[in-house]
Amino acid sequence: MRISRLIEKAKCKCEENLWKTGTLCGIGLYVYGLFINSIHNGITATFGTDGDTPPLIEWNPFRNFAALFTPTGFGVTFFLLAMLVLLNKRGKPYQFLSGCRFTEDKRGFDILPDGTHGTSGFMGQKEMGRILEYGKIGSLSGTILGKSAENGREPEYISPKKDNGLNEHIMVFGASGAGKSRGFVKPFILQCIKRQESLVLVDPKGGATRS
Repeated sequence: MRISRLIEKAKCKCEENLWKTGTLCGIGLYVYGLFINSIHNGITATFGTDGDTPPLIEWNPFRNFAALFTPTGFGVTFFLLAMLVLLNKRGKPYQFLSGCRFTEDKRGFDILPDGTHGTSGFMGQKEMGRILEYGKIGSLSGTILGKSAENGREPEYISPKKDNGLNEHIMVFGASGAGKSRGFVKPFILQCIKRQESLVLVDPKGGATRS
């Protein structure tokens, strides 16, 4: 996202002043060619077998522009682009170069398949279908855990399936006034009554009893 924004800003500035942009691009290419020639000449001076040692810095603009299209120029450009992709850590090119396969969730986190940062996460639709059932509140026999988003349709309530392989232990967290009693405790009491089950209710403050 950051790189795309920088590119958009650069495009806007380039359109405002084409002459200045062309001049800066020419200077940038010249300096980059000088950098590539310096690398090439340094390698030649270090590992070359000829007696002639080229100067480390080449000021000739024609040779510097031509250096962009030499094997050294292509190699240096590919290396810099690869480093940029790896440091950015986004997209298919990064996955191809690094060999790291991940999926990006809605929160922007990268979920790795090998559990490097843990294996917990939100259940997908297939996982939910194996252990949960959906429907109207009167058709469900288990504990109501919540309801699906309405999205213009009648909401479906969610309840654990019987014999889903999980125990029925439930822990509810929430700050004061978050809706723990209204959203879970009271419906849970009514569900126990509907199923004709025994219930032990510990209510030190008497909130559930008074309401």
